[in-house]
Amino acid sequence: MSDLTLQDLIRLEEPNVDNIKFRIARHVMKGRGWDGFDELIRFDDDLLTIFAGNMSEDRYKDAEIVLTFVALPSSKALFRSAFKNNGRISARKAKTHYAGYEKYNNYLKSLRDVYFGGEKYIKPPLLSKQLFYGFEQSDLLKSYRNRLVIDWGKSQTYIQKKLDKEVTEIYPKGFVSIFPGWDKVHISHKELTEIINNPDGNKDWYEYLSRHSGVYVIFDSSSGMQYVGSAYGGNGIWTRWEGYARTGHNGNKALKALARKNSDFANNFTYSLHHVFPRTVSRNDVLRYESLLKNKLGSRAFGLNEN
Repeated sequence: MSDLTLQDLIRLEEPNVDNIKFRIARHVMKGRGWDGFDELIRFDDDLLTIFAGNMSEDRYKDAEIVLTFVALPSSKALFRSAFKNNGRISARKAKTHYAGYEKYNNYLKSLRDVYFGGEKYIKPPLLSKQLFYGFEQSDLLKSYRNRLVIDWGKSQTYIQKKLDKEVTEIYPKGFVSIFPGWDKVHISHKELTEIINNPDGNKDWYEYLSRHSGVYVIFDSSSGMQYVGSAYGGNGIWTRWEGYARTGHNGNKALKALARKNSDFANNFTYSLHHVFPRTVSRNDVLRYESLLKNKLGSRAFGLNEN
């Protein structure tokens, strides 16, 4: 039996695939100065749409459907979404057409340098200097968003027409990422929320976090402040982080103060683990390590801890 291809999957939903002009795009963001951007566009459809719908050159002039992917290690690519291309639009119309325009423009302004190859670094142009297409999200392959992995092949050209790409993997529904090991955990609030809301699709996260107590740090990128917390008993870290996914503050006084100032406050948070223990370790032992880390980081005097 021949290998399953991207074209095979499309044909299951769109039998007329051979008469549609497709483009597929593999965006390589990591290591090019776009810190954290992969995670942003994975869970923000508005931001993804404006990002996918603008170019420095007229590369989509005859495309009817554009499939967007983000690069994975080696030659793999993870499917993000499909877009219907309604043709070129003006920069002025794009500003009102795209809900994520200002967010994306502000992100570009925050970048200092972007790596494009060799040793050349250049400042990315602002959106007012870009070309725009009237992209709108399509339901094509909707059930495979953030799940479908293909082999892009030897050619690293990031926009192509070929659809005969081998499907190498389809992740479970709700999948976010493979648990990287506790010392490598560093996730955004949106990633945490997706993991917590989809335990069946992220079983290794659930198994590890629910079986361990631990000490963690929440970093607030809007202020540079840190909050040190701990989890013990019950379902360990999973239960505690479930509270942050649900409310952002999990009842903490200092974090609730942030919520009163900005309803979107939690989207500035990233979460990391700094020590883990078997759940058999006593509550007092976990709290002693939490207190030690607060002292090391100065999170009482200069952070978000109030005790």
